[in-house]
Amino acid sequence: MKYEALPVARPAVLKTMLKSAAKRLPHPLLMRLYHSYYLRGQATLACDLARVARLPMLDELHLNTLRTSDTVFILGSGWSINEIPNERWEIIGRHDTIGFNFWPVHSFVPGIFVFENLCTGVQRDLYKAFRGLIESRANDYRHTVKIVTEPYPQSQRQLLHELPEGFCENLYVGYTASVVARDERELATGIRYLESLGMFTPANRIRWLFKYGGSAIAMLSLAVRMNYRRIVLCGIDLGRQEYFYQCRQRYPDTADWEFASRKDMHLTTRRLPWMVPAQQVIYQFKRLVLDPAGIGLFVENRSSTLYPEVPEASQHLFEQLAVSPNRID
Repeated sequence: MKYEALPVARPAVLKTMLKSAAKRLPHPLLMRLYHSYYLRGQATLACDLARVARLPMLDELHLNTLRTSDTVFILGSGWSINEIPNERWEIIGRHDTIGFNFWPVHSFVPGIFVFENLCTGVQRDLYKAFRGLIESRANDYRHTVKIVTEPYPQSQRQLLHELPEGFCENLYVGYTASVVARDERELATGIRYLESLGMFTPANRIRWLFKYGGSAIAMLSLAVRMNYRRIVLCGIDLGRQEYFYQCRQRYPDTADWEFASRKDMHLTTRRLPWMVPAQQVIYQFKRLVLDPAGIGLFVENRSSTLYPEVPEASQHLFEQLAVSPNRID
């Protein structure tokens, strides 16, 4: 009798088949399996990257040595950054600050800078622009605590292998992990699951940050782990993809940067399959994590699409912050 060999599925086809089968699992089980699988993969990549780059891992950083205020300002890249008056910048500078991604275009140097490790295979023009930006600000950020996330396999050309020497000082390698969710209900289930594991409990040392969609939620996760009592979002506009560094009058060297159409709504705010819009993610995080912990969340400018669900940081609040900086003894 002659036996015919069974066809062997290609790796890409097999991967698609496994994904399709996984999506039919009950969400609580799928969410736990995905999170565990993705977290282990990111941890392995981050450890390999840190070893090759000879950089410390994030869990070697003592977060309590960085916190000097009860209030933290998270600095995003939205257009409204250009509307912050000088007197507010003076107050912001008296408190703790976290900038992320393209923030170094701005002259204000934050206390902590978090950025994503880019890969040339993803978007070459973005990679080139960000690499040039880091090189131009390396000396200014030499003493700033920096955290890099999103590691790639060693076989890929990535930003962390090409950083200037000065920028590598006080730089720590971390990673992010998410949960799978098709809607707000499933996202709430995922956040509650992570909370049950202690992932939003204040801690001196952490290994990774929770991230779903854009970087803003990862910055909120970091602020929670650092035990801030008040968080003010600056430049987290989440409207059209217009950024502060595209203002030709203020930033002529970067005004032509356009990695996505300025006319389109921000990618993270769109409802896509297996992607809850960024505004809804922040609302859920506020309701499930921040509010029960008594942590106040504000937007610096009411032009943010988060307003009014997230209240505006009023002039009265800024006056209070100016008089009482909330320094920790």
